[in-house]
Amino acid sequence: MKSSEVIPELSIVTIGRDPDNTVVLADPSISRNHARLMVCSPNSFIFEDCGSKKGIFFEDAQRNKVQVTRKLVDIGDTVWLADSKFLVKDLRPENPEKSSRKEAARNYPLDFTTEFSALQQVYDDYPELRKACRNREKMIRLWSVVGGSIIGVGTVATAGTMGFLAMLSSAGLSILIPTLASHLLSTEEKLELLEKEYRQRYRCPNPDCRDPFGNREYEMLVRQKTCGRCKAVWVK
Repeated sequence: MKSSEVIPELSIVTIGRDPDNTVVLADPSISRNHARLMVCSPNSFIFEDCGSKKGIFFEDAQRNKVQVTRKLVDIGDTVWLADSKFLVKDLRPENPEKSSRKEAARNYPLDFTTEFSALQQVYDDYPELRKACRNREKMIRLWSVVGGSIIGVGTVATAGTMGFLAMLSSAGLSILIPTLASHLLSTEEKLELLEKEYRQRYRCPNPDCRDPFGNREYEMLVRQKTCGRCKAVWVK
């Protein structure tokens, strides 16, 4: 089977006091095998309690701390394991420091034409993946089409979990195909993940703005050409 047809398995990070865990925490209030983290994308994870004694907790919409057994979370979310507070990003299998590479200077600071152009793939992928996420065979067929253009032979084995996902991050929402094809998530979780990633990415590409596009058609935004909020240039 071609490497482009092999859908990568989701990486699972185990968390607890036991030294065999991926992330080992010495806090005595934390169970030996406390929780696990399923890596769905560079920014999205499924956090699951593994039968711990003192549980895992997240804040709800009203900022109340509530106990959960399983939850789709963002890299910037706060989690409590027993009484210990962490950011999800600090519990990743690889926790690289923010890249020190400086972004190339723009000739025109509000020129985001390249970044905006990449959002067409995000917009086009969303409805197709929503339809296909209930059918693993459709996901495999989609991966056979896009996988070869995203990865090379041996990439999955050599890039590492976060390195591999980082390479996919410019590939529209196709980055999510391995997760949407996985048996480890329910259909409801897959749809929630897809919605989350779409809403986070389909926005004004100016990092100082990030105005959400919602359900606006990409072609309508092309005709608009600039952001009404920050005046970023999308199309010249």
